[in-house]
Amino acid sequence: MELFNRIKNIWRANRDEGVQVAERNLTNMRVGDILSHDLIDYKVEGVTIYRNGSHVRYGYLLQSPGQTRYLLVERREKLRVYLFETLNARLENPEEINREMVFEDVAYYESARGESAVNVLGQSAFTSYDPVYWWLHLADDGRAMLFEWQQGEILIRLGVPIKSHEVTILAGSE
Repeated sequence: MELFNRIKNIWRANRDEGVQVAERNLTNMRVGDILSHDLIDYKVEGVTIYRNGSHVRYGYLLQSPGQTRYLLVERREKLRVYLFETLNARLENPEEINREMVFEDVAYYESARGESAVNVLGQSAFTSYDPVYWWLHLADDGRAMLFEWQQGEILIRLGVPIKSHEVTILAGSE
């Protein structure tokens, strides 16, 4: 209920002040925006922009009561969107990431890997100073496993692809 009241207050403030808020999409969300997917509302707590040459990916740390998710958006020939949950698991070093990884009897195969400079806004597991090394593994059923390494720390995320039209975004600021 608190989230709904917050959204009403944002709309009311924008209408009353005559502020024009830029339309949000999956590649321009900001900290404070609200994202709805599958009947769950999330507040964007952090934005990570990954850059590797002309290729750009966007990561959003999402918070909802009782759960934290990570949305990864990649613009290729079409928009690829994954909703991840960060696992409470650990690898000692990136050398342990194989081309095939098995988790809970599901095999994930390396689909892509890379190194990206990052810009961070709000909350993030990363800093803007060092590159992030990442590995994306996909299962035959489309599920994804993402490994990200920076400064000796590895994050492991498990997720599913989602369709961009399944997401609604409400701007929380200008």
